[in-house]
Amino acid sequence: MSSLKVGHFTLDNAANNGTMMKSLERMLREHDVAFDATDRKIMCFAHIINLCSGQVTRKAENRDDDDDDSDSSQSDDETVASSPIACACNVVRIIRASGMRRDDFMAKLDTGNSKGLFREEGVRITVPPKELLRDVRTQWDSVYLMLRRLREMSPVWLYFCRI
Repeated sequence: MSSLKVGHFTLDNAANNGTMMKSLERMLREHDVAFDATDRKIMCFAHIINLCSGQVTRKAENRDDDDDDSDSSQSDDETVASSPIACACNVVRIIRASGMRRDDFMAKLDTGNSKGLFREEGVRITVPPKELLRDVRTQWDSVYLMLRRLREMSPVWLYFCRI
């Protein structure tokens, strides 16, 4: 056996990663390098947490699958009404879908800031001009980032929903 040592690989659950590890094991054996594909594969903790949090979110929203285009007994309006995350996604999608809507939102934000219309707990605040963020399925923390940005922009919503 060679004195060459190969370390561990941190991977997610994708089947192609298991296939790659088995292929690597075969290739290394041909060169007399000891390598156990099963022992050398470490599951990515962040990926496991992401999968778990996705399941919790879907259960909280009464969604059993993660396919956004699935047939459901609920209409789109009913789904949005029953799910705060779906509602947030819908608001962001609607505003970002049109350049005119984005411009109108930013104009209202500028107007509110310049006229001192935004308040939190009775104190005048300035809301930073930022884009709304979308939920992106492949970006693990995108739901959190989207909700945090919506919360940051809440004085705009609260003021302009009243008038």
